[in-house]
Amino acid sequence: MAISGKVEQQKILRVFKLINLLQGTIGKPVHRLAEMLETDERTIYRYFKLLEALGFEIIKEYSKYKLQQPIGQEATLNYGTFSPEESQWLKSLIESQGKKNLLRDSVLQKLHLRSELKVGTEELFKANLGRLVDLIGQGIQNRKQIWLKEYYSLSSDTTSDRLVEPVAFSSNYESIHAFEPESQSMKIFKIERIGEVVLADEEWKFTKKHEIPESSLFGFSGKRRFTVKLKMSKKAYQLMQEEFPNARPFMFIKNRNQYYFKGEIPHLPGLGRFILGLPGEIKLEEGEEMRVYLQEQLAKASF
Repeated sequence: MAISGKVEQQKILRVFKLINLLQGTIGKPVHRLAEMLETDERTIYRYFKLLEALGFEIIKEYSKYKLQQPIGQEATLNYGTFSPEESQWLKSLIESQGKKNLLRDSVLQKLHLRSELKVGTEELFKANLGRLVDLIGQGIQNRKQIWLKEYYSLSSDTTSDRLVEPVAFSSNYESIHAFEPESQSMKIFKIERIGEVVLADEEWKFTKKHEIPESSLFGFSGKRRFTVKLKMSKKAYQLMQEEFPNARPFMFIKNRNQYYFKGEIPHLPGLGRFILGLPGEIKLEEGEEMRVYLQEQLAKASF
């Protein structure tokens, strides 16, 4: 591939990554977006204008930016998109306005972009994750160390390069179990938070310390055990099933409309974040350690 073509491809991929970073309920500051995409803040603002021209609505809350999710709209209408049937109907109307019409051509181009861009970004993002999985798999198969470039740590809100020895994938291929020489410990790394994977020349050096932990719950593994019982709304119950399928064996329903989770968890933060993210939807019925943890987290909050 020519250098100019490769540069252009990198720009397109960067815009697609930006769209995925802006999705969700929690926004991100411009400087953090610039760091994660390895560019400057001025470029991020230019991308904002491009996305707005394509029908995306970007909102700012407390110095953080995210995509506006229209309330009550169907998925096919998000981000100014159209369903295939709507697109075809509009296209036939516009095409009937004559062949030599600049306004007609402009509208047709935007119609195509708005209808296909969201699907395209999701597919490209998934393809990029698949590429990272392949590279990590090579590291595991060849027993080589790898670099996780621009890895974003949610706990410290920082981006850094991490040298690790990949040991195994999680059951759903969303993360990897890897030994980190710097901290001399086994850790779990989310694949979607990796900027790039680079195979190193060095072979594994700490094979004896490669311990794959037990199946994790709520994103954490470990030998400690904290008993927790939750009574949840139907919404919280469904979200837990979707986001944490490993928790399903510990979930149950009573009297057709009472939803519960009861089990032992290895760490408090994962489930704690889920509870705090759904105020009024979850009641803690058992688990003194979890109660203390939640109170500590609420004490740290400032409004």
